[in-house]
Amino acid sequence: MDRQRQLESVISQEAPPLEGDKNLPIYRRLCQTLKSQIVAGALKPGDALPAEAELTRLYQIALGTVRRAFEALADEGLIERRHGHGTFVRRPKFDHAMMRFFLFRDASGSMAEPESKIVSRTIVKPPPALSTKLALPADAEVIHLVRHRHWENARRLLEDIYVPVDLFANLMKHTPEDIGPLLYPAYEHLCGQVVFSIEEELAIVDADAIDADLLGLEKHDPLISIERTARNAAGLPIECRISRAEARRFRYRLTVSTAKD
Repeated sequence: MDRQRQLESVISQEAPPLEGDKNLPIYRRLCQTLKSQIVAGALKPGDALPAEAELTRLYQIALGTVRRAFEALADEGLIERRHGHGTFVRRPKFDHAMMRFFLFRDASGSMAEPESKIVSRTIVKPPPALSTKLALPADAEVIHLVRHRHWENARRLLEDIYVPVDLFANLMKHTPEDIGPLLYPAYEHLCGQVVFSIEEELAIVDADAIDADLLGLEKHDPLISIERTARNAAGLPIECRISRAEARRFRYRLTVSTAKD
């Protein structure tokens, strides 16, 4: 309730001025204004946006204009509408995304969640390619987290994760227990950084000697490598990770539905 009152004070009573060039359509300026509130953290994942009618009153604009702004934000994946409840800042859930690709099942055949363990955390100077992916200046440093995921008391997934030091310094101040098994919630509550979208690229690679030993494989056995770039609400990259697992555990399923003409 306190959070809702705070939101009403920030937005309803002191509505931020519309951003953007005055020659832009009003709906686009309203979209940009609300997006800025999300990027700045004034509107957090799970927060309710003002009602459409309230925004029409505050900005003296048409209801259709507000709805177009909401549609644009929804298309960017920043908000979601809940029937009968209102419109909310979307809270994406990507921490279980690897379960789309790898088969981890228990004795009953049900999907099983591997146990996650942070093995190490170090501050390093990234290679140029990684700096480019994270849009960092040449002299910037990153935190390198090594995380292993275990299933049936064996390592099944190896992860090298890189995040900018200036955004994620708090990760070095907390224990792995404080960080917990899921990284994206920890990014949010420890560092104030929210992942809104991810891009992933899959490739088949040969296991090197280190990965093969950790996964109980032979050198040059095939692995599935997944390179992920995670972005915030502004579309800026805030995490790069490389995950590797035994190729024989890889599964890919795609369902496509087509609308009738």
